[in-house]
Amino acid sequence: SLAGLIVGGIVCKSIYSYLPFVFAAIAVMLITGAGNIINDVFDIEIDRINKPNRPLPSKNITIRDAKIFYLITMLVGLSFSVFVSMTFFAIALLNAVVLTVYSWKLKKMHFIGNVAVAWLAASTFLAAGLINISLFTNSLWILTGISLVGTVGREILKDIEDVKGDKKQNARTLPIVIGKTKAKIFASAMLLLACALLIVPYILAMFSIYYLFIAVMPVLLCLYAIAKKNPAKSQKAVKLAMLFVMIAFIIGSFL
Repeated sequence: SLAGLIVGGIVCKSIYSYLPFVFAAIAVMLITGAGNIINDVFDIEIDRINKPNRPLPSKNITIRDAKIFYLITMLVGLSFSVFVSMTFFAIALLNAVVLTVYSWKLKKMHFIGNVAVAWLAASTFLAAGLINISLFTNSLWILTGISLVGTVGREILKDIEDVKGDKKQNARTLPIVIGKTKAKIFASAMLLLACALLIVPYILAMFSIYYLFIAVMPVLLCLYAIAKKNPAKSQKAVKLAMLFVMIAFIIGSFL
């Protein structure tokens, strides 16, 4: 989350609004941390089996204390976001709700849960532009779009990898509902859309040829992910592709 905010801040230059950006970074870390806490609260029964040594299942921390810590951390994070800008506060509040509802309900719902995760990843780029709305750029919209559709694709690939375990838990993920083949086609379409968006900044002369040199790498990695039959290797390739996307946008912003 913090990496997305920093890259987004470099792309739209809001990183140079030093104090607001520091407040934004603190808000992102606290709200993300609160999201992790409430996720652990809702996952306590699963963690008692899979990760019994974690603080909640081992009873080193009580559920009541975890909920209080979640509430304090979330409220402090939102308080910091108020001092950034009202537009930043709006997206921080939205994400606070999405993080909580995701842990409570959405993670068990096929596709909607994937979209929620993708939104949370992509919105950190978007949030950087909301630190100072006057600095918002079209390139930031494109970066947000690439992250959104690319992460949806990666999440579906991850669900394909986890089908066997998910079936045992009676989960209703997209590959279970529509089948692995159709899910892979849909994931591939999302990755191809991300690749198409990746070329747009060069076509519209937002960035130079130096950007394009780096942007070729995530395109190749996505094509590799689409061609590969092993979903574990495919989703790792998409993860690496997103790293190159961020590097490409940073290079494009300077050269």
